Amino acid sequence: MVLNWLSSMQILLVTEPGVDGVFRHVEALASFLMERGHRIHLAYSDVRGSDRLTHLVAKVSAAGGKTVNLAVSNAPGPGDVAALMKLWRLVTEAQPDVIHAHSSKAGALARALVMLGVRPPVFYTPHAYFGLSGKGGMKSRVFNAVETVLGRIGTTINLSEGERAFARDSLRIPQARLRLIANPVDCVRFRPADAAKRKEIRAALGVPTEAILLGSVGRLAFQKDPLTLYRAFAKACQSRPELWLYHLGEGELSAECAALADQLGIRSRIVRQTYLSEPLSFYQALDGMILTSRYEGLSFAVLEALACDLPVILSQVPGNNDFTEMGLSHCWSAGKEDVDGFAKVIGQWAQDCGLGRVSNHRQIAESRFSQEACFGAIVREYEQKVGR
Repeated sequence: MVLNWLSSMQILLVTEPGVDGVFRHVEALASFLMERGHRIHLAYSDVRGSDRLTHLVAKVSAAGGKTVNLAVSNAPGPGDVAALMKLWRLVTEAQPDVIHAHSSKAGALARALVMLGVRPPVFYTPHAYFGLSGKGGMKSRVFNAVETVLGRIGTTINLSEGERAFARDSLRIPQARLRLIANPVDCVRFRPADAAKRKEIRAALGVPTEAILLGSVGRLAFQKDPLTLYRAFAKACQSRPELWLYHLGEGELSAECAALADQLGIRSRIVRQTYLSEPLSFYQALDGMILTSRYEGLSFAVLEALACDLPVILSQVPGNNDFTEMGLSHCWSAGKEDVDGFAKVIGQWAQDCGLGRVSNHRQIAESRFSQEACFGAIVREYEQKVGR
């Protein structure tokens, strides 16, 4: 139901990535809010941009919202001070009722505004804390310290129980400042393909008719651990010659992944694409989805896979554990960085593919992760803070 103008709000969304899961969340949230009569302003960065980011900026501007390019990366840098001042000027001009930041860089900048006298309520969605990696070292200690201090400012929206537990128990963020609201998925947009469409997509990719196609999507970076994926896939291929991998994404480990694929002799079985403006065809080509991440918030990719009724293979880490504990009919898991464990469950999944068991994945996506339920809960948090 569209809100009338008396209950509409002006909401500033702040994001650093303009691609992948965090951006897809921001893009969907912006559309949800605009469709319900709210005025959206957008602070973004084109350092990690995409055509969809360009489209969102144009859409917000066309609807009368203000936009600014912060031009920052996800790493701390000298440009952060200039970005903070750009953000402050946008807030001064737009006078939003609510500020909602997404990911660590945007969260740090938005919450730092409070020190400059900005008064609108601030919300922050981490989309997986860096400290969840368990990596240790100086970088993790610095990120955790920053999150601990800034976690006392505004309201943090955690996407999974594992993420919230880390915020509460490790970062010592007060429970009263934490909310648990899952990522949603658009089940109208993401749905299974019929047999003819699936065959057409796979043929265009050059995937053999008899292949069992496993897919993975995400930034090729430490968090997603694509090297474990490649090593486990290579092991599984030794006993399952019909296995193929469709890998979508790019990142700082792209060259290392390519070299490892050559070393393992699996390059000929991997379909690689760096980016798809519309990822639906990716999911509709697959027989199953795998995510070997070291940590997650609550993966958009897994939710989209569930909406497409795909089996999933997941690492046993915060964020993913929420999925493995919800009674999915076609879900396998292995420990973080466990190459042999992943190879084993890939084999189990491949064997199961021909059994024709009934899946409950799409039904769970529709009942638990609708945009109305998840984004609606965020809107209610906004309204409570601004007294609507």
